[in-house]
Amino acid sequence: MQDKVTKTLELKMKLENLEKDHYYHIYNRGINGCNIYNSDENKRYFLQLTGKYLNKKANISAYALLDNHFHFLIHVNCKTEEITQAFSNLFNSYSKAFNKQNNRTGSLFEKHFKRKKIDTEAYFKTVFCYIHHNPIKDWEHYTFSSFHYYMNENTPKYFSLDKTYSLKLFDDINNLKYMHNQFKDEDLQGFENLAGQESKEPEGFKPNTIIKDKFFNYIHQLQDTITSKLEAVDGKAKFQEDLWERPEGGGGRTRVIENGNVFEKGGVNISGVHGKLPDSMQKYFGVEDADFFACGLSLVLHPTNPMVPTVHANWRYFEMYDKEGNIVDQWFGGGQDLTPYYLFEDDAKHFHQTCKTACDKHNTEFYPKYKARCDEYFYNAHRNEGRGLGGLFFDYCKATDEMSMQNWYDFVTEVGDSFLEAYVPIVEKRKHLEYTKPQRDWQEIRRGRYVEFNLVHDKGTLFGLKTNGRIESILMSLPPHVQWVYDHHPEAGSEEEKLIKVLQNPVDWV
Repeated sequence: MQDKVTKTLELKMKLENLEKDHYYHIYNRGINGCNIYNSDENKRYFLQLTGKYLNKKANISAYALLDNHFHFLIHVNCKTEEITQAFSNLFNSYSKAFNKQNNRTGSLFEKHFKRKKIDTEAYFKTVFCYIHHNPIKDWEHYTFSSFHYYMNENTPKYFSLDKTYSLKLFDDINNLKYMHNQFKDEDLQGFENLAGQESKEPEGFKPNTIIKDKFFNYIHQLQDTITSKLEAVDGKAKFQEDLWERPEGGGGRTRVIENGNVFEKGGVNISGVHGKLPDSMQKYFGVEDADFFACGLSLVLHPTNPMVPTVHANWRYFEMYDKEGNIVDQWFGGGQDLTPYYLFEDDAKHFHQTCKTACDKHNTEFYPKYKARCDEYFYNAHRNEGRGLGGLFFDYCKATDEMSMQNWYDFVTEVGDSFLEAYVPIVEKRKHLEYTKPQRDWQEIRRGRYVEFNLVHDKGTLFGLKTNGRIESILMSLPPHVQWVYDHHPEAGSEEEKLIKVLQNPVDWV
């Protein structure tokens, strides 16, 4: 009996011709298990291409798009050659666009998309339920599967969902829902777990590459999350997107917001650059003939209202390679810090408490350690004062006996995920406060100190300029309106002086 089952599964695993007037389960995943969708935007674009290339050639009864794989249940309406070419065009077109957007090359999908003929009504029902259960968490409301379209009687934007045969097999919509709710893990025998399947590593494949790809995918998703939320907070301005390429290798996606209700200027940028490490940076790191890869997300937001603080954050990953392409060094870095113009102690405590909470999930020693480094790093030595109220700063986070690179990845992404929680409540609390012209002047004077730090001391600015980075993206951190007033000092006992005293003597806020 076991041999018979094994042979049946082996036969189903073989590539089948897609024959007209038959149903098929179509599925595939990213090569080596990598993501094929980094954002909701990617998924929508894939569905748009699906409608473009499969329209009239196949009817779609069910689908689900997950980050690293997809499933379709289709009925073929044309000849084998036509439907095969249609899928080839779909995958090639999407891969080309995805690779360009993410500065990558090579195959995106595993070779030969999988297809299994649906030869019984029972098998159709099982595949139908299986596809909709793929998201696992909150599968009933998952945006990028067809289940909710059956429940609300709508249809996807880019193609028609063929519900006729499905509803006929399940008798009615109530029974369809009931059968989905009865679907159990034991019904999955013979199905591949594409999300959790072990990667098939080709010869010479380096496990650390997974960290690089995971983090590169993460910052794409984080950029989407942050910019969407900030647009909602502003209520007027939208981020302008600018894709750019670096001649030596790589590029990035710059998003800038200007002249909004809340944000006078801000940027949330991601980049991934690679190639030969410039001579100046080789001397800085003490290496010769090294190649590198660096990626990260960097953001700066300058609100119009001086009662709302400026904020900066970045999270980055770096690899360095020898002549044979082996990784000889790698590390994470990043942090987030707050620069107010008027001191609200509750805001400082909230920001730092959020940072501490994120750190404590990984190591209770991290917050005091990286808070102190932040106070030390974001310091205008020529002014004898801090740039702001600090937060977190960490760099050269390398693998140790206590912390693997995966552990560092988990920590850095935890901090990244905490950013909106740390900053947005402060903005919401202060954005409608009234202010005067002198208070606005004070804000612009303090912005001058911000500019001084970035141009004199900041390592990130230095690295970008030394590696032929994109000037507009590197200097997007500079505010649009700044003042340098000769020998300016705030009045004794004023709110402005209160801020300066704190900047000269860092405070333990939590």
